[in-house]
Amino acid sequence: MEESPYLKNRENLIEKYGYLPLLGCDDKHYLETLLSFSKLQKYEAGEVITQEGEYDNWVYILLAGEVSVIKGDQELARIDAPGDTFGEQVLIDYRPRSATVEAATNVICLAIDSSKINQLKEEDRDKFSTVFFRLLAETLSTKLRAVNQQLLSLQEELEQRK
Repeated sequence: MEESPYLKNRENLIEKYGYLPLLGCDDKHYLETLLSFSKLQKYEAGEVITQEGEYDNWVYILLAGEVSVIKGDQELARIDAPGDTFGEQVLIDYRPRSATVEAATNVICLAIDSSKINQLKEEDRDKFSTVFFRLLAETLSTKLRAVNQQLLSLQEELEQRK
């Protein structure tokens, strides 16, 4: 893995990545704050990004490439759209990783160190958290809708096979 320093004072990245769902906000201060505790990380195909059973504070936004989500020995999903997120469950339930995420191709991610949120001043933390968790909820809602659609399709296929 190759990793940049924290992206403090990198306003040029706001224009480059501001369209992404978790960054999709008009509040420039929010985006500057988010970047200040984020890093760009590059992985080569086959490298593990997160390991099932481990705990860390990182949330990832895929910028380029494709990752595999693996539970045990089975691939559950592929994530390949720029802006897709993974690792966000750690912010909700504070539990160890439920799956391994591995680079299927060469990958570039924006990695957000969520532990830095607690280091903000209280008034900044409250405002930042409100925006961040609203955007996170929108992202999770989109994922849940997709999973619901997959479940419905599988149920229909199962009924047809009976």
